[in-house]
Amino acid sequence: MRDSGSGGKAQIDVWEIVQYHYCPRKLYFLRTLGAPSPSRRKMSMGSDEHAKERKRLAERKTVFGFKPEEVRRVHSKLMLEDPELALVGQIDNVVELADGQLIPAEIKYTDYVSAYESRVKQLVAYAILLERNYKTSVRTGILYFPIQNRQIKVAIGHEDKVSLIRDLERMRRLIASEMMPSKARREACRYCEVAKYCT
Repeated sequence: MRDSGSGGKAQIDVWEIVQYHYCPRKLYFLRTLGAPSPSRRKMSMGSDEHAKERKRLAERKTVFGFKPEEVRRVHSKLMLEDPELALVGQIDNVVELADGQLIPAEIKYTDYVSAYESRVKQLVAYAILLERNYKTSVRTGILYFPIQNRQIKVAIGHEDKVSLIRDLERMRRLIASEMMPSKARREACRYCEVAKYCT
């Protein structure tokens, strides 16, 4: 089992939250059975494209939808951890506005421009990490789709954060129980990287 936070809680990576909300069985195969993490085309392409995207951002008239004068700076690949929640994650970009607001911005290289639940949960987790590390309030996140040059602003409320913390506990119970969750019978199964383990 992964390193624990305070209180001996199993550490959860934000990437695992995305997997869990795609299908709980993904988390089961990856964490409980130790299946190798998927090497996905989109992930490798995204890694290559992130560096190019930073250059393109400098050339655009807006920065993740904000006017340049509204932005103090953009922090890239920010790794954050909260020992109390035993939560860790690396944020693609954090937009620091001139008024001090911090806004997590996730870049998505996909044909599907949508604020899926798993994507929103990812932003909420990053908002919590930013709040706990920088003693601030994070109320907005951004999903940015470079292929379409579109962004979706996502409102993040208190209840979203409370729900995410509950998710962490459900995920830990799933990992500790070693019991396979029910199979998700949906279209997404066709694109799942651990489908070969799922019968």
